[in-house]
Amino acid sequence: MIQRLSAIVFVLIALAAPARAAEELWLKPLKLSQLEEIYRFYDYTGERGYLRLPSYQYPPIFLSSFPDDFATITDEKKRAVLFIKITAPLALKVNQDISAERREVLAMKQDFATRQELSPAQDKRLETLARKYDLFSRLKGYPRTKHLLNELLQRIDTMPPSFLIAMAALETDFGASRILRDGNALFKQLSWHSGEGLKPEGETEDDSYRIKTYPSLYASMSDFALKLNSAIAYRPMRDARAAWRNRGDVLQGTTLAYSLLMHSPLKNYAGILEYTIAFYELNIIDKSVLDSKMILRPLPQALAPLAQTPRPESAAPKV
Repeated sequence: MIQRLSAIVFVLIALAAPARAAEELWLKPLKLSQLEEIYRFYDYTGERGYLRLPSYQYPPIFLSSFPDDFATITDEKKRAVLFIKITAPLALKVNQDISAERREVLAMKQDFATRQELSPAQDKRLETLARKYDLFSRLKGYPRTKHLLNELLQRIDTMPPSFLIAMAALETDFGASRILRDGNALFKQLSWHSGEGLKPEGETEDDSYRIKTYPSLYASMSDFALKLNSAIAYRPMRDARAAWRNRGDVLQGTTLAYSLLMHSPLKNYAGILEYTIAFYELNIIDKSVLDSKMILRPLPQALAPLAQTPRPESAAPKV
């Protein structure tokens, strides 16, 4: 009887206690006015409207898509501020997930150095990551494991958030482009010989490709970061990144900008990218982190239905 009463009391206390705030806030599609209200509620402001100084901390607020009335913003400065506020936490989250994979590989490499082999579970995970990062080798056994570990550490590494934000801004005209509005795409990623995706408009008569579309903004940015970390064409960029890491320096977006000299049909794309990062002072975000304490308070009742809990499947890291 006493045990039953204790259990009832415990349940009543649990029901009366306030709900534990989520460590991340993933939002369903919403209106611009709702987004601005959420930002005000969590005091998501900063220098120039988006630079979190002096704390260097950003709220883990992630949109599934841009507000469907985002295109109604006629003030270009306001549009740029909101674009950066939306994409900055996303870039930091993508890096957070990349860092988690890198720690996995570093742990495997340490185990391999100690035992000269990996466990079956580690071997399976290593092969999964090799496929994800488009790493191919005909080697077998010990030489293969050693090669994959070394190559993966060269590929699985973070990108300066300023780099990702500025490239997304240029490729979507700070959120005004069709690929973002109709395809949830922050970057113009192409899918060849496929009918899936957005059909190009006003670019070419070639009907052999489509522009990729995505279920979430996170999926778009994560896929682009994966391309930079895996495609052979971006090896020089990854080598430059590794050199900076070995020197212990904070890698900034302006540092990597000129590694893209050969990867855009636009003249002086690298210079425009560097200018965008510098003009909006996005390098400050390269030193920033996500801080769950900024969203400790649950959303007000009127806004609570906009939250997705747990993290939506479309925003889960690829494996």
